[in-house]
Amino acid sequence: MDDSILNVQQAVDFLGISEKTLIKLLREEHIPARKIGREWRFNKTALLDWLAGGDSLNYINRSDFYRVSADEEGKTTELLKDVCTKIELLKKENNLRGLLKLEKNIDIPQDATLRVSYKQQRDVEKLEFKIFWPMRDEYRNLERGSGMDTDDQGALK
Repeated sequence: MDDSILNVQQAVDFLGISEKTLIKLLREEHIPARKIGREWRFNKTALLDWLAGGDSLNYINRSDFYRVSADEEGKTTELLKDVCTKIELLKKENNLRGLLKLEKNIDIPQDATLRVSYKQQRDVEKLEFKIFWPMRDEYRNLERGSGMDTDDQGALK
């Protein structure tokens, strides 16, 4: 086979990614490739051009705003006590302003969903507790300067 044409395993090695990541890229990123029968083929030059044409800002959803007050490290028992303290604050205030030091009040609605998940992601194991609810119209278009930590392009600082 010509050195400039790669199969899946060669493309994985060339890009330095897992096969799972390559399959995800094939589904979601418009990576240059051809499917011949049941096999994918990649051109090295096309892959390099695709990489060179990428821009990390394209991967930031500019309509998403995030605010993390701080990552805290410590013994698990102390961290769990801190979580309980923060939950008590949320129960008392029913608002994210004090917890995340926001300029704007963001009330927590009465109806929401709790998701508890465990993930192994890259070099980290994560236990996550997420409370979420449908986007409400009054919060849909938070403008810059709303107390969220974003730069002038809407990206996280």
